[in-house]
Amino acid sequence: MFIKEIELDNFRIYKGRNKIDLSPTSNKNVALVSGKNGYGKTTFLMSLVWCLYGKQMQKVDELYLKEISDNGGYGKYIGNSLNRLAKVEGETKFSVSVTFGDVKIEEIPCKEIKITRIFDTVTSSSDKVKILVDGFENELIQDLTTDSQQGEEIFIRDYILPIEIAKFFFFDAEKIVSLAEINSPEQRRLLSKAYTEVLGIKKYEDLKDQLETIQDEYRKKSAKPKEKKELNQIIADIENSDVEITGTEEETRQLTEEKIEKSSESDEIQRKLIYEGNKMTLEQLNDLKNQESNLYSEITEHQNDLLKFRT
Repeated sequence: MFIKEIELDNFRIYKGRNKIDLSPTSNKNVALVSGKNGYGKTTFLMSLVWCLYGKQMQKVDELYLKEISDNGGYGKYIGNSLNRLAKVEGETKFSVSVTFGDVKIEEIPCKEIKITRIFDTVTSSSDKVKILVDGFENELIQDLTTDSQQGEEIFIRDYILPIEIAKFFFFDAEKIVSLAEINSPEQRRLLSKAYTEVLGIKKYEDLKDQLETIQDEYRKKSAKPKEKKELNQIIADIENSDVEITGTEEETRQLTEEKIEKSSESDEIQRKLIYEGNKMTLEQLNDLKNQESNLYSEITEHQNDLLKFRT
């Protein structure tokens, strides 16, 4: 599988539709992207990460996590990606499409997959993803949808490029240095998981799990009724725990997003206090202080909620 084409439409410095053909030929299968500083190389790389992962792009590189935090949340961060000239002309939407060729997925026999992520600065609270398989929508992708996540997002992670190894495909020289300096247990765990994906060890582990599942099925058939009942209860408990974990992770993500937004609002109020300190009445000043106090209280509540989830 290779990236066949990338299309950027009103995305940051790329005004209008910009198509980049990366199709390899028999004797040319490496594409180089070069240009002076400020000519869009970093934006080009960021567009790929955004198209594939959306809100999850902060897991690919800490740089995106910092930028999202500095901008007061994902919505504000990505909402600023609409090309300025296009915005002046009344445009509200921007998008990035990535087309993959020579696709080999057992569950979906096809030649080409096109992923498009769209954001509307007026009507969207979040971005939307469309996936076309050989030019058409596919039912399998819709079947992957869960209560907490779109099928398109799951399909990209499971069949195109797992987010755990995306950091090995979207990086620059500074990222190489940061990988070499990893020292925390959490960072090492994530890196180990990425190595497992890259080296193909995960496929071996999946086969091992499948074999163990088959063995368990044979054991269940020969078990006594009481043992079967106990085993079924354990399986049900595990499934319920998985559902709770997924829900908790989503709630944690939402609380983290709210925390970032509240911190941004708090900073904005502080700037107003400094700038307008001599221009406002005592009543206005007290009102701003009350708003600031309320925001800090909400931040503290979200932090406490996050601590509960981590423990």
